[in-house]
Amino acid sequence: MFRLVIGYWGMCGLNVFDKLRIFLFPPVTRQEALEIAAQKMAQADVALICHGRKPARFHIYNEPAEPCWWIQAPWGEGRSEYSLRSSRLILVGRRTGIVHYDGSANDEG
Repeated sequence: MFRLVIGYWGMCGLNVFDKLRIFLFPPVTRQEALEIAAQKMAQADVALICHGRKPARFHIYNEPAEPCWWIQAPWGEGRSEYSLRSSRLILVGRRTGIVHYDGSANDEG
């Protein structure tokens, strides 16, 4: 019986503890990350763009070790959307759902 359980949980290149962690704490989906970012912004009907990986044009300092959803969001300060400024970036952790970063993407120009 024990060997059967190890065989089932040991498939697909993940060890037993990784499979158990994923089973007990499922990762944050893209839709959930967008909902978390919308709550952080406290604005309704905003266009959010969610990236699965870090886009090349975004440069933040001290990136979190946890894999994140990279969400591009408007600043929402009432200024013109055509002004020259960096994009707003919100990083939502894929494992925990914590907002690790909310600020400039440093992609001016």
